[in-house]
Amino acid sequence: MVYVATWDEFLERSVQLFRADPEATRYQTKYRNCDGKLVVKVTDNKEVS
Repeated sequence: MVYVATWDEFLERSVQLFRADPEATRYQTKYRNCDGKLVVKVTDNKEVS
């Protein structure tokens, strides 16, 4: 799994995945209460952003 440090880099990679195959792209969000973080995952079953 790839962790991206900045929102801009995450956005760029997510848009690339979506443009490559919009029908296969999935988004997942999860809030980790113990860390106080929102985890956002974008995948097309080949790459994860």
